[in-house]
Amino acid sequence: MLEMTSPQMDDVLADARIGRLCMATPDGQPYVIPMPFCWQDHALYLRIAFKGRKGSILAENPRVCFEVDWCSDSLDDYGSLLIEGRLEAVLDLEEKARIKLANDAKYARLRGGFRPGHGRHTPLVELAMQKIVVAQMSGRIREQIAEEQTTANQRAPIV
Repeated sequence: MLEMTSPQMDDVLADARIGRLCMATPDGQPYVIPMPFCWQDHALYLRIAFKGRKGSILAENPRVCFEVDWCSDSLDDYGSLLIEGRLEAVLDLEEKARIKLANDAKYARLRGGFRPGHGRHTPLVELAMQKIVVAQMSGRIREQIAEEQTTANQRAPIV
């Protein structure tokens, strides 16, 4: 496996539908939940309320990691990335509005405009939004795929 570049990680985060929010209780018990997300301005944004088990855990320990992975149907193309950081509430209404628009655009693109089951219109002031302030980010990609991407980029004409 090879290290992913920052542009490769940005591409993965732009196209991934779901990632996994990983957290731990104060005594170290792990807990993971799948979530849609938005990567914007070097922070990972989540619509998440502090309710239930996750809310109890995050209220005591806001240190988290977020994992995204992918693979081809034949498993010959695969990789993953991990973002480690601290979860913080997004309270600024302008930031919430900007991220909500970016998130809506991402999922409209990924779903081809289809959005089943939605239609709720939560006012921004009530929208539960958190962001992971990144402390560390790393990704790995299958060596052959990384070499193929490098070779393709080397052959690409310079504009």
